Amino acid sequence: MADTEQEKTEDATEHRVQQFREEGKVASSKELASAVILTVGGGTLIGTMGMFSEGFRHLQDAMHARIADGTLTMEDCHSIATTIGLTIGPPLLIVLAAVTASSMLAGVLITNFNLSTDALALKFERLDPLQNAKSQFFSIQPWMQLLKSSVVAFAVGWAAWACIRDHLDALPVIATLDMRAQAAFLGELFRDFLTRVIPVSLAVGAADFGWQKYQLSEQMKMTKEEIKEENKEFEGDPKVKAKRRQRQRQIAMGQMLHKVKEADVVVVNPTHYAVALRYRKEEGAAPRVLARGVDHLALKIRAEATKHEVAIIENRALARALYAKSKLGLPIPAEFYGPVAQLLAAVYKQRMAARGGGGARR
Repeated sequence: MADTEQEKTEDATEHRVQQFREEGKVASSKELASAVILTVGGGTLIGTMGMFSEGFRHLQDAMHARIADGTLTMEDCHSIATTIGLTIGPPLLIVLAAVTASSMLAGVLITNFNLSTDALALKFERLDPLQNAKSQFFSIQPWMQLLKSSVVAFAVGWAAWACIRDHLDALPVIATLDMRAQAAFLGELFRDFLTRVIPVSLAVGAADFGWQKYQLSEQMKMTKEEIKEENKEFEGDPKVKAKRRQRQRQIAMGQMLHKVKEADVVVVNPTHYAVALRYRKEEGAAPRVLARGVDHLALKIRAEATKHEVAIIENRALARALYAKSKLGLPIPAEFYGPVAQLLAAVYKQRMAARGGGGARR
């Protein structure tokens, strides 16, 4: 039973997930990031093939014009370099910008916008040779990495061979073509290569990302005991909370009983219900409930009223109704104005008579 209790069978709580994120432990895939970069960069390169081809045409024309007489001066070299920058530079910058932007975006998206510096902190446990050897040679991670690398390498090799095979007849004549034709041929070859490699690369990256998410979810799982400890930490120990609530009730009860001495009358039934009422013109048009309780609390209210010589009147129906429909600290409901007014009138009359006769307050 103890072993079963320690098994990590429970899904991670929000706090544990957040803790992992703060430590930089999030699902990420270098293969998926590489596939995104390859897709964006390759797609941009394919889209700018026309610009490259046109640039090579201008470059070829410029070179032919400069060396038509069989000489090549330093000024001609500067002119050719400028032509290369103006014709090949713009599409090349577009491709580089796309690759850079896609690499940054892929890194942020795949890590789910998690930017943690904790993963960069120096931790000596990472230098433990035994732990590192265990993770490198006795876990599934290196085998999965080998499988991913093998699949990608096979896909690249297969795509390269397929491209060469399909264009094998045209390879011997490439050297006889002009620069523009060579650029067009190489662009077609590269386009064919990318259309074969990109789907495989994306598939491997997506599968790897799914595997990393599964591995992380398994790593974040918790034992039942860990969940109990976390609940105690954030919600408080149930025993401590129960004691705290009991103490709060005791304080509230003490404050309520302390106010009984300020009441004008306590309506009882005769021992099960007790409601202490007070009327002050400056507090409102209706009497206010100072204390209310049943059973042992009703007895305490009655004892407190006797101690401070507050009038106690037995009216079973009214006591029950007041307890059921009134609220502590608030005026009584309007339906009780008449009966309570009669009680207060009798209490005031009895109090005046007692004072006139020199008797005690009751």
